[in-house]
Amino acid sequence: MSAERPSWRAQLAAADPRLLPGPPWARATLLLLLVLAAVLRLLGWPLIPYTHDEISALVRLYPDLGTTIRRGVIELDTHPPGVQVLEWLWTRLVGTREGLVQLPFIAASLAAIVLVYRFAITWTTATAALAVTALLATLQYTVLYGQLARPYAFGLFTVALLADRWTRWLAWHRPAHLAGAALAAALCAYTHHFAALVAALIMASGLLLAPSDRRRHWLLACLASLLLYLPNIPILLRQLGLGGLQEWLAPPDAHWFPDHFRWVAHDSTALGTLLLLVLAASLVGWWRGTARAWPLVPVLLLWVVVPAALGYGYSVWRAPVLQHSVLLFSFPFALVLLLGGLHVQRPALAVAIALVLAGAATVTLFTVRRHHLTALHSKYEAFLQAAAEGAAHPDRLVVIDAPPEVLDFLEREPRYAAARGHYLRVRDLGGNADLLARIRTGNPTEVVLGLFHSTDRALPALVQHSHPVLQRRVDLVEGQLMHFRTVGPGIADTAAWAATAPGAPHQGWQVEPSLPRIDEPGGPGWDLGGREFGVLHEAPVPPALEANTVLELLFDVTPLDTAGLALEAVIEVRADRDTVLAYRGASARACGARPGVRGPVVVALPFSRALLRHPALRLRSYVWNRHSGRVRIHGVRLRWREGDPALYGLLGPIESSWRFAPRTD
Repeated sequence: MSAERPSWRAQLAAADPRLLPGPPWARATLLLLLVLAAVLRLLGWPLIPYTHDEISALVRLYPDLGTTIRRGVIELDTHPPGVQVLEWLWTRLVGTREGLVQLPFIAASLAAIVLVYRFAITWTTATAALAVTALLATLQYTVLYGQLARPYAFGLFTVALLADRWTRWLAWHRPAHLAGAALAAALCAYTHHFAALVAALIMASGLLLAPSDRRRHWLLACLASLLLYLPNIPILLRQLGLGGLQEWLAPPDAHWFPDHFRWVAHDSTALGTLLLLVLAASLVGWWRGTARAWPLVPVLLLWVVVPAALGYGYSVWRAPVLQHSVLLFSFPFALVLLLGGLHVQRPALAVAIALVLAGAATVTLFTVRRHHLTALHSKYEAFLQAAAEGAAHPDRLVVIDAPPEVLDFLEREPRYAAARGHYLRVRDLGGNADLLARIRTGNPTEVVLGLFHSTDRALPALVQHSHPVLQRRVDLVEGQLMHFRTVGPGIADTAAWAATAPGAPHQGWQVEPSLPRIDEPGGPGWDLGGREFGVLHEAPVPPALEANTVLELLFDVTPLDTAGLALEAVIEVRADRDTVLAYRGASARACGARPGVRGPVVVALPFSRALLRHPALRLRSYVWNRHSGRVRIHGVRLRWREGDPALYGLLGPIESSWRFAPRTD
């Protein structure tokens, strides 16, 4: 091993020191790929809609910087303060319009690509460097996070800057490179905790690889970066005490990394196969020694594996933190590790490999990942646009479920000013019952629902009881827009599964034989008074069920006393007799029922990808008369409502055909 060390040191020392290293054909290809990267990141600019994550940071910007750090970072965030401070300074100069706020982040993303190219071509080959650059330019992983005004683009830039300075110091030992590495490491730590972790691994690698007579210099750089980071230590300790993101993020399971790899490859069989072929060629190159395997391969393994392992372990044993975004900072080094063995003698073939990779990733970015529909259409903007249009239609009621601070922020924009005061906010109401009471009182001819990803999925069915015609539906990332009317032509998004009523075939329903049947002017019904249970349906989950499909259980009931308002419709999903994977219940009171008035009791359950991974799922759907009140059941049915295939489309696959995609005109 020691005999090889002079070789790699000599090769580094002989590296191209120019700003854009490499032969002319490689530099020309790099510039072409940078133009493509810029086009993809600026698609839709300057009106690339804010994501929830971006708005959550902007609403934590306060008039003075001290309050922004104290409240916007220490009390309300889990990230270091660097980007929050940057946004405070930048918005003071340019305001809060999307394009202007996002512009420095897009620029940082492009600069990171250049720095990774410099790193890759210095350590490996021009072929490998261009292949890595092609993927960084075009994969949705880097395009998406290169657009967001959040820590990711700047974290990628600072990590790439550190790797570049680390490489150049190992090659030429210049003080400027040493100072740049110390500053870049501190910037990583102030940008994102996982960027700080990668930075710590790079700095530790510098200590291991530095010549013995220069190791003291690198150690001083490590100490300098730690001194620069010292003011953030109290903030870090406070944030570590908060744990993780368990309120909305589930711990990873055995499927997480395979899902991550598929997502990076655009969930595309064609692109995935191409990447595997290129990877196989790279592995052959590493094996034959055509690239410099030592010390690069073990170092890159350290930079890539440690963040992933720590993120997974912390998420499982402490609190969930592992997401696609936190592995972005080590992603370029994963590409260099996997593709660094590529080497061809003919420049035309090297350029062709890069262009084929870029072309395949770009095509699947739009045909499979539907980036122009997922990243460039906002649920919030669709909601407020519907509210603004509703201002001119007094017979239309617009109801929006979204965080109030997000709506308040967006209403500052002139194009949404007309929406203010012309819609109801679900989170300001007293639940579904309050909303249904307002619908009854106002008696609108049309109800428009803006549904958040966490909205009670029974709400569309409850509204559809009084407004049965679904006139329009738009499926968006993390939300839906649904227009219901009382009469007129409509579209169907539900499919009946099993229904029964007194005197009708049971279609798989188990009705207690002793359940009395009552015939009355309001319609025949089973009398559930004095009983807790009496109507049950058990069946396996259909094997071809698509993720995000919603199961709706609807009971048509008449409560006859206040105890009857406690009656619940219940859905259970079981893996076996004793293991309940999901439970959902809704009471008659929560569904707006009133004593003596016939109406629906609805509970709905969306089937996530994680839930559908369990084999042989079974459903139990039943009524639970919790207080044995006096209730008439006039009928019951199960139906499937077509799910939103793009509900989590930025972080997972588009689940099926996107029938209700937003219009692009």
